[in-house]
Amino acid sequence: MEREYIDSMEQLADHYFPSGNWHMVEGKGGMNNTTMFIDHASRRYVLRRYETHREPDKVRYEHEVLSVLPEVLTGLEIPQPVKDPEGQTICMTSSKTQTEGESSGRLAALFHYVDGSNPVLATEDQIYRFGQAAGKLSAALAQVQIDLHPVYPPYYRLGQSYPLCSPGRLEAFCANPPENFAEIADTLYRIGEGLGEQLVRITRLASLPHQLIHGDLNASNMLQSEDGEITAILDFEFVTRDLRAMEPAVCLSDMLSSMEWTEQDEQRCTAFLQGYASVVTLTEAESVRLPLLILLRRIDVFMHFLSRYFEGIDQADVVIMQAKRLDEGLNWYKKSGPLLKAVSRRIFGYDA
Repeated sequence: MEREYIDSMEQLADHYFPSGNWHMVEGKGGMNNTTMFIDHASRRYVLRRYETHREPDKVRYEHEVLSVLPEVLTGLEIPQPVKDPEGQTICMTSSKTQTEGESSGRLAALFHYVDGSNPVLATEDQIYRFGQAAGKLSAALAQVQIDLHPVYPPYYRLGQSYPLCSPGRLEAFCANPPENFAEIADTLYRIGEGLGEQLVRITRLASLPHQLIHGDLNASNMLQSEDGEITAILDFEFVTRDLRAMEPAVCLSDMLSSMEWTEQDEQRCTAFLQGYASVVTLTEAESVRLPLLILLRRIDVFMHFLSRYFEGIDQADVVIMQAKRLDEGLNWYKKSGPLLKAVSRRIFGYDA
């Protein structure tokens, strides 16, 4: 049986609002989706079409978490999925030749609009509020229990996330890179030398406390009110069960101004961790591993783009850029990791 052709954002809007009388406004989409605002019957909605995967289980898990989270999260709004006329929160687009039972289309979802603007995170007070919001979300996600199994593996399970980057293949690539990586041969050699020891440390992270985490908290995924209070958390696309401490580590990784530990970095990291610690207390084992978790974030990004290179999706220049960033990250971990560790121990009360 042939299904109705649905592919464009306009056709998706018609799917959700078959009576018509809607108005579309272009939204600010991320790297992983196309976003449009839909105004209908004096209300605004956010229409998202997922562009990098076609796996309904990933979106289904996100929506299940979003349906339960409001029961335990207070003081922060989150997006809520809207059901289509068929009672579903996930729409699979279809091609003109698609037949029933096939799933070659893209995924889409509609959410209720949440008002606010992205925080700037320029002052220590703003960064403290960011940390506090991250702590509130972390404390709430720790209470969420759903029956679905998470699709995204924890950050530290790199082999599961990136099977194309096995230790042997990664070692061989760094030791004998292809010709188009000749300009960074020395960089790749350092990465190969440095990664071995860190990958062993990363495998030991599995003993740390686990819970649900957002996994991609940054200013673009938060909203604030006119008085600067953070009021909403957005984009739960990568929510999964992972290390509890990975949440603040991801935030800190994105906040570092450079891979040199500056006075500004110390002030920003201190403000964020003080805000986070006002809600959540990390164990000593978690607090001292924040630098390693920040490095893990950099390793994850490198393996992501290297895998895409092996698949023929990205060109060498993309991997070259990420290799240079990882090389900086390994150097930062060696030189500046102990300084962040000292800040973390002090804030969580383990410096005695």
